[in-house]
Amino acid sequence: MHTEARTVRAAAVQMESLNSAVERNLERATGFVEEAAARGARLIALPEFTATGYIFTKEIWDAAEPHDGPTARWLRETSSRLGVWIAAGFLEAEGDDFVNTYVLANPEGGEDGRVQKQTPAAAEAYFTEGRSGPHVIDSELGRIGVGICYENQLAFTPGLMTSQSVDLILMPHSAPLLQPRPFFRWVNEGYEKALRGLAGLYAEQLGIPAVMVNKSGRWRSPIPFMPLLKQDSAFPGLSAIADSDGTVKAQLAEEEGVIVEDVTLDPGRKTGSWTGCHGRWSMKETPPFIYALVAVEYMGRAWYAMSGDRKRRALEISAGG
Repeated sequence: MHTEARTVRAAAVQMESLNSAVERNLERATGFVEEAAARGARLIALPEFTATGYIFTKEIWDAAEPHDGPTARWLRETSSRLGVWIAAGFLEAEGDDFVNTYVLANPEGGEDGRVQKQTPAAAEAYFTEGRSGPHVIDSELGRIGVGICYENQLAFTPGLMTSQSVDLILMPHSAPLLQPRPFFRWVNEGYEKALRGLAGLYAEQLGIPAVMVNKSGRWRSPIPFMPLLKQDSAFPGLSAIADSDGTVKAQLAEEEGVIVEDVTLDPGRKTGSWTGCHGRWSMKETPPFIYALVAVEYMGRAWYAMSGDRKRRALEISAGG
């Protein structure tokens, strides 16, 4: 355990991920990661489902990987080659389930650990299973907390970060806007506001650095059992790095890109507390649209549990590695 303040140079890679194009997405990620390393980054965070894309149909299962699949191997090889820590996400087939996995690889070419998303967001629950866990990875850099997208809106995440005394939090997202934009304007405005302020809020409240990384580019997906809401939209980006005093040191708009900043990991700044939780949610000013996600989430869980096709596909893929 580190007892003295130290500086870590961290990076967020905001990139586009095409649906079911694992090799292409990893190849594209390589260039961004190399840029971050060349700019001195020691810890490089990529988005949720970096390799997988993001689509609400069974097509997402076609991009799933076994435990030691292309993304895990790419992470270990690239971290070793560049001498840095790299974190990225993919859809993992685990037994007869599909789970949303985020991996931190180290400069020695190994894995420091994995975190799996505990609460799939809305329609994600039709295609992935939640997995509870500590959401913390011990590393030579310190204790790295991970909140995957929607989880950062839920009260259990800051609770875990404080109880586990993490030194830095990674917040990987696949967070798109919704169409049609006039109808969902109030939803998108609240969503963008929450994303824009997320890293700074967590950093200020917890006294630890926060790296929020979202995707960029076009998002196309149907919505389960709602054909009129087929989405042709975009990811707003807004990836940010905030220091442990709450200062947002860098933030992107919607474009692809890399931000790299020095952040201070200082045990003396940790607050050990979080104010503002409101029932299930981590903030009193929770965006109103989130309440609608809960109903979709529960319907998705029921459909997923009954899906024989899901079990068959997951077993086929998980047995392959």
